[in-house]
Amino acid sequence: MSLGLSSNQFHAGLLEIGRQFEALRSDEYLNGLVGELATTNEALLDAMHIAKVKHNVKQENRQLTECLASASRYIDSCLYVSDDAVRESAAVLKQLWGSYGKPFTRMKLDERIGAVATLLRDLALPGIQEHVVQLPELEGRIATLQAALNALKKAVHEVDKANGLAPKGQPLMPLKREAAAKVESLVDYLKAMALKDPAAYGDHYEVVKEIITRLNTRRRKNLQVAVELADEEATTEEPKLAVGA
Repeated sequence: MSLGLSSNQFHAGLLEIGRQFEALRSDEYLNGLVGELATTNEALLDAMHIAKVKHNVKQENRQLTECLASASRYIDSCLYVSDDAVRESAAVLKQLWGSYGKPFTRMKLDERIGAVATLLRDLALPGIQEHVVQLPELEGRIATLQAALNALKKAVHEVDKANGLAPKGQPLMPLKREAAAKVESLVDYLKAMALKDPAAYGDHYEVVKEIITRLNTRRRKNLQVAVELADEEATTEEPKLAVGA
């Protein structure tokens, strides 16, 4: 199987191959090959899950950054309004925003979560709330910031949970290489046995070979479409006028 297949395609292909051998077999060597392939596929699934939840953390962290920046820009804009009370409150809030040691964007993930939680706690204090209410849109932005922080904390918890369930998790590519090698061993064995005993092994060999061919062909077609789209974009520039036209 091509290592260029996506992890989802790779996993689905291994499942499809495994389904061809669900019935009990007397061939213990074949049972061992299929069992090893299933074990590797389970490890691949665990690694895919961890990769997904880590990606979710990055997305939620970006969302938190956007919420922090939006609220900060709004406070800055209120420093220049004509209302003295609003300007004074904006100055107090701007000072609070910058009182956590360093900018939120320069903090590591755990440090940032703690600092934003502290900021939200401080914004809820009575002495600060009297300034918050002076800025008409700030309460809504604070609520959005709280929701973003909650989503990030939940995403981080999912990563911790996934790591706890799969403490021996490996990067995806080494697992795909391992699975591809085991598929190759399975195919080689089926091919050899199909010559000796076509009735018992011939159909299995042909089905597994067809699954692999179909997946690899689909990948080549997807790559070809991507190349063709890139070529079309490169050749659809507006024509330039000739000199002297």
